[in-house]
Amino acid sequence: SRGLRWLVQHQKEDGDLRHDEHGNAGMYTQGQATIVLCEAFAMTGDEELRIPAQKAIDFVVKAQYADGGWRYQPGPRSGDKGDTSVVGWQLMALQSARAANLNVPERTLLRAGAYLDGCQSDSGAQYAYMAGHAPTPVMTAEALLCRMYLGWNKKQKPALTRGAQQLVRRALPNKHDPNIYYWYYATQTMHHFGGEEWETWNLQMRDVLTSTQETGGHAAGSWTPRGDHAAAGGRIYMTSLSVCTLEVYY
Repeated sequence: SRGLRWLVQHQKEDGDLRHDEHGNAGMYTQGQATIVLCEAFAMTGDEELRIPAQKAIDFVVKAQYADGGWRYQPGPRSGDKGDTSVVGWQLMALQSARAANLNVPERTLLRAGAYLDGCQSDSGAQYAYMAGHAPTPVMTAEALLCRMYLGWNKKQKPALTRGAQQLVRRALPNKHDPNIYYWYYATQTMHHFGGEEWETWNLQMRDVLTSTQETGGHAAGSWTPRGDHAAAGGRIYMTSLSVCTLEVYY
C-alpha cells in the first residue's frame, strides 16, 4: 500500500511517472510504473487507483512517436524514431490497461502495429531493435509478445510459429550466457504460444533460474546481476525480472 501510494503521490498531473528521470531510463520508468498501477487496479478494484492508472496510460498514448513507436523521451517530436525495447514496455502497459477496462485508443494500438511492421523480417518471424537493424532473439521475443497482444495467433499467422520455434531452437536460456531481459520476454511469449515450444522453454528456464538464485548470506533469495543491462539495473532489477519470469504461470 505504501509503495502504490508513493507512486501516486509522485505522479505529475499529466500522468508522468518518470519522477525526474529524463535520461534513457525515462520511458522505461513510465511503462513499468504504469503497468504496476494498471495491474494493481485490475486486481484490487480500488477506485482510488483508477484515475492515476488512466492518467498514466494517457501519458503513454500522448508520448507515441509518429512512426508508431516510443523511445527514451516522450514524443511526438519531428524525426524521432521508436525502438522495439521501449515499445514493448508501453504495449505491456496498454495491455494491462485493457485488462483493467481502462480507456485505450484503438488508433494507438494500430500505430504500434505499424511500427512493428517496420522492424520485422522473415514476414514477421524476426524483429530488430529499430528499422534497418539486424534482427536479434531479444527483440524478436519482445515483438512477438506485442504481436500477440495486438491480436496475432498461430492459426492465422505462420510467422508467429516460425519465430517461436527459432527462439527455442537457437536461444534457450543458458546460465553461462545470462540475459534476464530476454528470458523475461521470451518466457511470456512462449507461455502465450503454448505447446511443445513452451514445454521445452519452461523446463530450461526454470532450472536455470532456480539453480542460480542465491541461497546464503545477505543476498539470499536474490539473483546476482549478470549479463546485458545487469550492471545498470543491479540486484533489484535482476531479482525482480527473475521473479516475474518464474511467476508467469499465474
